Amino acid sequence: MKTYEIVMGVILLVVSVALVFLTLCQHTKGQGLSSAIMGDNSMMGEGRVTHADRMLARFTMIAGVVLFVVAIIACTVSSRLA
Repeated sequence: MKTYEIVMGVILLVVSVALVFLTLCQHTKGQGLSSAIMGDNSMMGEGRVTHADRMLARFTMIAGVVLFVVAIIACTVSSRLA
C-alpha cells in the first residue's frame, strides 16, 4: 500500500466513526413509524431547539460532507494512479 492510500483510509475511518457518534448523540425529532401510525403528539415540544442541538446538526453535516469529499478524492486518485 502506498502512503496516500493509508492516509485516505485513516481519514475515512476517523470521519465515519465521528459521523456515527454525532448521529447517535442527536435528539430524535419524531417517533418514527409509531408516530405515523398512532399520530404525532409533538405540540408540547415544538420550538425547543437548543444551541447544542444546532451545533451537533452542523457538525454532523460537516462530517458527512467531509466523508463524501474524501471518498470521492480517494476513488479518483486510486483509479488514476493504478
